[in-house]
Amino acid sequence: MKIEKLEHSRNKVVFEVTPEEFEKALDKAFEKCNAKVTIKGFRAGKAPRSVYEKMYGVESLYDEALNVVLNSKAQEIYKDQDLAKEIVGPFEPDFESDEKLERGKAFKVSLSFDVYPEVNLPQYKGVECVAANLEVSDADVDAAIKSMMAKDASMEVKAEQVIEAGDTANFDFVGSVDGVEFPGGKAENYELEIGSGQFIPGFEDQMIGMKADEVKDIHVTFPENYGEKSLAGKPAVFKVTVHEVKHKNYPELTDAYVKEQKIADVETVDAWKAAKRAELEASRAKSEKDRQVDEIINKILDNAVVDMPKALEDERISQVRGQYEQQAKMYNIPFETFLGLMNITKEKFDEDTEKQGKRQALFNVVVSKIIEVENLTPTKEDLEAKAEEDAKAHNSTKAVMLKNNAQRYYSDIAYQRVVDLLLSNATMVGAAPKKAAAKPAAKSTATKSSTKSTTKASTTKSTTTKSTTAKKTSTTKKTTKTTE
Repeated sequence: MKIEKLEHSRNKVVFEVTPEEFEKALDKAFEKCNAKVTIKGFRAGKAPRSVYEKMYGVESLYDEALNVVLNSKAQEIYKDQDLAKEIVGPFEPDFESDEKLERGKAFKVSLSFDVYPEVNLPQYKGVECVAANLEVSDADVDAAIKSMMAKDASMEVKAEQVIEAGDTANFDFVGSVDGVEFPGGKAENYELEIGSGQFIPGFEDQMIGMKADEVKDIHVTFPENYGEKSLAGKPAVFKVTVHEVKHKNYPELTDAYVKEQKIADVETVDAWKAAKRAELEASRAKSEKDRQVDEIINKILDNAVVDMPKALEDERISQVRGQYEQQAKMYNIPFETFLGLMNITKEKFDEDTEKQGKRQALFNVVVSKIIEVENLTPTKEDLEAKAEEDAKAHNSTKAVMLKNNAQRYYSDIAYQRVVDLLLSNATMVGAAPKKAAAKPAAKSTATKSSTKSTTKASTTKSTTTKSTTAKKTSTTKKTTKTTE
């Protein structure tokens, strides 16, 4: 069996089929095809071969006979166990002979298939990474506590009716594009917290400084990926009339107020601030670690040399797409509507999904290679220890937890070992800039959407998301037969 190496980690094997082989395949094809037809004078499947061929012609058996031949050749490939375990995706058959298929003459067929790629790793130890910024300022603590106190704040009309960031404005607006009002771009007595990021970029910023009874034209441009395609990327003008400005009046932060919150082991303002600081520091440490891991792995992926097979990329693209389709089903809305709520067009979604799927496929094979090279593969004992731990936490048994979660345990343990290896060997430089608080996802100015903004955030998942396909011998290696 001669294997021809193609690009993108694809192999091709050409077979010569002798007249004798094809004749045997025709015999099997006749048995299958004859059982599907009824010929007058004979029970189904009982007509003689000569009668069948006289009525339908021997050529009617060729397609099924080719299937028999190709399945036989696929089994020959599988006999090479080293090759078989590297196959990913289905076989693609082809008729290699120049002449028309004819009974009694030899011909050639081929099977092409993707194989698990060779991975040439770049330097993955000593990768430069921005050092963690773990600073939590007094302002951070105060802001976090104020956020928790918001539930007890009362909304009051401002004495000076001038809009500031954080105020809530009541106003009318009428939107137009090229001087023409558009559907859904108009509302009266609309209430909006300025700075919440609910309207398209630039709208809320331009409202800051406006006063009650003031009328102003606000000029904005709809995002290119805006859900309503007729407005996407177009400049618009909103005539805004402010009616009233309110702000939140927070309760006084005292020890008595803190006691009312009934926070475990916290009864004073100082204790609450100390507890909140510890909480923010733990959160910052985790987020900074995640950022560093992303930075290191993305540098490794950018420099890895891998001729990725299409089968692995398509599998991950399909899985990524399926995750979003599942979200739409959870909300019980059409997928196109779901994309509109995320302010993304179908074309942009397909583009982003393909890019994300390919990146994740690359991540899987690169991480698998590091696991192999560094001998980080979890042992049976590792998996059993994790199962024992989970069994105690879930009031179950080790056997049950192992049966239901073995693949996840494998991926989690292996991935964590890779993370520990990369971080412990990284070269830390400089300091990460302090991150600003994330703004809510932008929404249409036309209506208030009840859909949570977290659905938009999910379109930009980290490329280093852990995957159960990280194991080289995972389900991505399964193959499908050429024919049924």
